[in-house]
Amino acid sequence: MPAPTTRACLDVLAYRCTPTLLDGATVHLRQFPTSVTSLWTLLDRQYKDIVKREEAQAPHSVLTGALRCLTGGYVFFDPKQGLLATRHPLDDDTLRDAFTLLHGLILGHHPDDIDLNQPTPLAERVAETTPQERLLADYLITPDGPRTPDPSAPGRQPDAANWVYSTVAWDLAHRLAQHTWKVDGQDITLRPDSSGGLIAWQQPWTNKAGTAHALARVRLALKTLPNVADPILVVSSQATRISRTMAYARTVLAEQAETALPIVEVEMAGRGRVRRIHRMSLQTLARLGMDHSVLHNIQQRVEAEQNADTRGDSESRDETEAGSVGLSPIRPVQGKTFSFPVGRGVGMHHLRELDRHIGQILSPTPLTVVQDSRARGFKQLPQAELSVQPGDIIRSLDAMDYQHLRLVCLWYRDEMRQRMIHGLASVFGLDPQTIDPAEGIPVPLDAGRVSAVFHCVPDFLVHGPAAGQETAVAHIPSLKKEPATHVGVWAETEFDAAAEEEDAVPPADRAGTASGPGPDEDAKHQARRTLARLGFVSQFTADRKEAKRKKPNGKQTDHQVVLSLLDLCRSLGIIDRRIDQVMVDAIGPHAADQVAHCGIHVRRQSRQGKDRTAKICVTASVLKPPTTPGGAWTLHGWSYTHRRWELYHQAQAAFHADAYPTGKMTDFDDDNRGLKTVAQHIDQALADLCDYLGGTPYTVTVDGVAARRLWLGLHNRRQGQPPTRNSTWLPASTLPARERPLAVVRINKDMDEVPRPLRVSHRSADGTVARTNKVTNLLYQVEPDFGSPTWLLATVPPQFDGAGAGRLGEAITRWSASHGSSDAENRRKNEVRPNWYSMTATEIYPIITAAPAGTGEDPDTVPVEPQSLALAAARLCHQPLAWANRTRYPVPLHAAQQMDLDHPQYRRSALADDQNAEATGVTVTTGNGIPGVDEL
Repeated sequence: MPAPTTRACLDVLAYRCTPTLLDGATVHLRQFPTSVTSLWTLLDRQYKDIVKREEAQAPHSVLTGALRCLTGGYVFFDPKQGLLATRHPLDDDTLRDAFTLLHGLILGHHPDDIDLNQPTPLAERVAETTPQERLLADYLITPDGPRTPDPSAPGRQPDAANWVYSTVAWDLAHRLAQHTWKVDGQDITLRPDSSGGLIAWQQPWTNKAGTAHALARVRLALKTLPNVADPILVVSSQATRISRTMAYARTVLAEQAETALPIVEVEMAGRGRVRRIHRMSLQTLARLGMDHSVLHNIQQRVEAEQNADTRGDSESRDETEAGSVGLSPIRPVQGKTFSFPVGRGVGMHHLRELDRHIGQILSPTPLTVVQDSRARGFKQLPQAELSVQPGDIIRSLDAMDYQHLRLVCLWYRDEMRQRMIHGLASVFGLDPQTIDPAEGIPVPLDAGRVSAVFHCVPDFLVHGPAAGQETAVAHIPSLKKEPATHVGVWAETEFDAAAEEEDAVPPADRAGTASGPGPDEDAKHQARRTLARLGFVSQFTADRKEAKRKKPNGKQTDHQVVLSLLDLCRSLGIIDRRIDQVMVDAIGPHAADQVAHCGIHVRRQSRQGKDRTAKICVTASVLKPPTTPGGAWTLHGWSYTHRRWELYHQAQAAFHADAYPTGKMTDFDDDNRGLKTVAQHIDQALADLCDYLGGTPYTVTVDGVAARRLWLGLHNRRQGQPPTRNSTWLPASTLPARERPLAVVRINKDMDEVPRPLRVSHRSADGTVARTNKVTNLLYQVEPDFGSPTWLLATVPPQFDGAGAGRLGEAITRWSASHGSSDAENRRKNEVRPNWYSMTATEIYPIITAAPAGTGEDPDTVPVEPQSLALAAARLCHQPLAWANRTRYPVPLHAAQQMDLDHPQYRRSALADDQNAEATGVTVTTGNGIPGVDEL
């Protein structure tokens, strides 16, 4: 008898948010008239004039913080949209007084001089606005309230008002908190927090000595997915580490006087070591009769620690940290880049048990996510086999019309010189004992097509104020451009590998880390800029990491050398044969090797220190198909500072030679005109790309989160709608039809927005689960209610299964983790300190921009299928350049982003990456892949 047919479904930590799920939840909403928003705009203008900073905003967060203390914790205030939402009713007089105080404080008045009996017009209008209790279920689909769906009408995308997305988790969190979470034989109590999440407040994770603590947090967020009729409740969980002191703390968690009230999450004001509660918040609460509140308690803790530091009294500071299980009601969140005895991440078992708990309490409707049957046909290259292939170098040189590749090796320690020699010898099959290069004399490596030349330049490479100066390399003839010769620089850097990942202690100032040089004295930054101005790309090699486990034959791979050579080849635009192997799916009428793929990377540049100028970064790369049978694909680039398409290494060098440009893509300076200007520059770049490609059709890939403000057509609620007039709807939408891409592929890797994979369930037709797989690396499709689907590329991080990793968190939560033991008879691994990893997902959503079949001149034209584009994007993530593991971006977008990540200014002023993010393709692993899981 044949076995029943099953289909593989991806279980995710996300659910349809239906009216039934919300179960009558309400919020109290005040929607202000236009006169209120006009008065707030006037107040905002006055504040800018007072502080003499155009980018400044009137601090409405002061009001939000004060009202949270007055109302129990749940407040959402949006002055631009003109609305205020609270979970419980708010008294008119309290609101009038709060706005009167805020108005006076913003204008610089002393709090005692503000007469609450003389409310401002803004405060009067706000208090006069009638509050309404709104049933959240009525506003899930449209911002206008209840409507009766027409069964004959086509499906529509959810388009709820912003206040719904910001408030829907309040009631859900309280319902979950009323039930004990039974996991690992323990009863875990989750308490709601003011952001709409949950915290295991009374059951922290600690190190063996009990001196370091982390809290399990659960976040609930309402999102949408393309062509899914219901909003999606996305659930995530993190390990939030608690600092012993308030120093450098940007965020503080605090318990209110009544345990029934939510834990309050407070954002601290200021910069540097000492951050404080905003003075206006304390003044507002004091005038409203609240001399003792969560905010006052936090400020008292800051002042007590500051006074103790001034006196050098560590005992007094320790007393402020004492409390139940070593924690006080005030818990500053540890900075992400500082080392900590409790690792990040909660593990797979934690997430699966959380899914079970939510299912028991809320009984939500799950998403239907099924395996894509076409996503098979190749495997990843094992890490041990990853290296530069001479044949690929020659193919790429021919494709780029170069006759010769010269690798200029810059060093100052003999140890690094020997590592470079052994690395090159391994790649080109030479005996390293026969290679002893003299200073400045080229060494042939491959039949006259590749050579290496070594130069000892300590003045150029050693950290210090004079590092990286052009005068230190001006005498080197190898660093001169020659016709038909491709040049790449491979250099040594003085580098503490441990400090690069995490600082051992918080930095004493903002000039650098506790274990490394300041950015202005880091030779790598300065040298890269100098070499870029000479027209050359460069790659720096770290000190060697010794493997914890020795191989049986005693041989140890120098992974830093292998990976730096691969990254240098990526910068040089050398494309290996693995790309040929994955480009197999036809795209509409075009064969796989007849379509170019462009990636556009957009990022705002954070502003730090004295440099308050707003900056943006826009880079792009294109993977161009071979021009001859059997030829190599080629990589080309473009940047916002050097607006010309050219070979990737030329574009990268030109980009690194200049500073980041100024522009209007920051929180403060964004406006429609500025965003539209940036989008128009990108459209011009795509028009130039069309000419550069000589008519070859192309696709465009973008990060949907980073670029959503540039192009309205990327938004979920805009899918299926015609472009609005005079808008930059999608990349190249302002161009003639012949210059537009076949499709725009939207990528989303933000784990706060993308459903988190849990397992694979093989289900029969009646929904019964026949069997499960705990992990998967396959491509899955979210079944849409209408229109085209979205794909999720599930990924198992290499760290989860790397050598000696032991799949931490696969079978237990951190509440059951072992602190380890060095006892010879009972030796156990410390499971608390390492990071615990979970599966991630990359969302892939193709938007077809080419005309459908039958609408053009040729009625038999094959349409472009979204599935073929999703497969191509997934495979270009699965088989990246210069890496054996998967990246979160496809090759073209990853290469464009890498131009930015390698920029000399990036590490100094870019926003710090969230180190809870996993499997980004930048972490070295010594494993050989993930045995026993599916392959894409």
